[in-house]
Amino acid sequence: MTDTKTILFLLVLLIGTAGLIAAEPLVLTEEAAVALALEQNFGLQSSRLDLEGSEETEKNSWNAFLPDLTASAAAYQSEEFLSDTGYISNEEWGAYGKLDASLNINYAAIQGIAANKLALDSQKIIYETGEDTLIVNVKKQFYKLVADREKLDVERKNLALAEKRYDQTRVNYENGLASELDVLEAQNSYESMRPSYTDTKTSYETQLMTFKSLLGLDLEKEILIDGSLDVKERNPDGKPDFEAEDLIDAFLMNRLDVQQAMKSVEIMENTEKITAIGNRTPTLSLSGEWRNTTSNIDDPDWYDYTTLTLALSMPLNGFIPGSSETVSIHNARRETEKAALDLEETILNAEEDIRTILMELDGYRENMEITELSVELAEKTYEMTEYAYRQGTREILDVEDAQNKLLDARQDLVDSRYNFLSGLMDLEIALNADRESIQAVLKKN
Repeated sequence: MTDTKTILFLLVLLIGTAGLIAAEPLVLTEEAAVALALEQNFGLQSSRLDLEGSEETEKNSWNAFLPDLTASAAAYQSEEFLSDTGYISNEEWGAYGKLDASLNINYAAIQGIAANKLALDSQKIIYETGEDTLIVNVKKQFYKLVADREKLDVERKNLALAEKRYDQTRVNYENGLASELDVLEAQNSYESMRPSYTDTKTSYETQLMTFKSLLGLDLEKEILIDGSLDVKERNPDGKPDFEAEDLIDAFLMNRLDVQQAMKSVEIMENTEKITAIGNRTPTLSLSGEWRNTTSNIDDPDWYDYTTLTLALSMPLNGFIPGSSETVSIHNARRETEKAALDLEETILNAEEDIRTILMELDGYRENMEITELSVELAEKTYEMTEYAYRQGTREILDVEDAQNKLLDARQDLVDSRYNFLSGLMDLEIALNADRESIQAVLKKN
């Protein structure tokens, strides 16, 4: 009996422990969040399936030279319709089985193999673009949550200060050191801050849910964000060492949109070749048939024969001006020219994008310096105003004004740090390079 109780106790303990483990929040670092998204994001999984399909198609491009094979069998009965020679009996059933094979050989088939390779290359770029975009989106949302958490903490501390001042004013009122008006003003100051804190908290929790969806997590799963807005990409003089010309020379042509545009030119050039070859070159057709036949199933007398055919055909419409085939060839050439123009425009836009991001980074860096100084001044002003209030030389409204300015300064600092980090992530995806590669190029130059 004792053993049974012990076993039951251990089972209950084990179940309870498992429940506690399952209820523990999932702690997410930047790296862990990215890894989860790459594994579980639905959009990326769909793109991965597209890539697998392109890989299989390219791997089996040889099937363009695989003959079409058909096997068939039939039973039949023949009967004379107008004549009455007696040669054909409508009482006997015949049967046959046959195997057909055919193959058309054209130089366009070889270009089709090249087209499959180009399509695979293009799909790889699409997948890599989706992967990089997902990584940046995860990082941005991760640090946005870090920023909003810090702003929520700032508001929480601000609210706590107002509550503390309200409690102290009540004590002073009870001791005859403050008026009832002072108490009402302190209470009003405290109560007026609570809606803002509640809104910030609700917004943060909503963003957490959106982040879970991005990572493919259960929306009811509790998560904790483990990260900070420490900015390390700054030189001792406080300025980022980014030179536009060096970065453009090193990374512009590696951008994924530029690579995709270059691949589109190759695809259209190949399509133009296929269109011209298909409409202006001969096709060699090979076909064969083996048939085994009997005219009487009841008393079969089987005989078989084989037919082999070799034919060469030459399309001529492609040489006739104004024909649909000639027009299609000309249209294919125009599509190639358009793809080349798109490539030039993509390169120009890419350079503009990089330069814009670098200018924005300069602005974000300057804003960080300004907001850091603003926080220092606001903290000192608040401390001095609070001290003066306790000495009776300042009104509570002066304290509230100094506290609100300090709150705004701290939140501005959080925003400026997030904006700078977000700008660095934009630069990474704009250059299709990580920060180590970017710094290596800058140090080299």
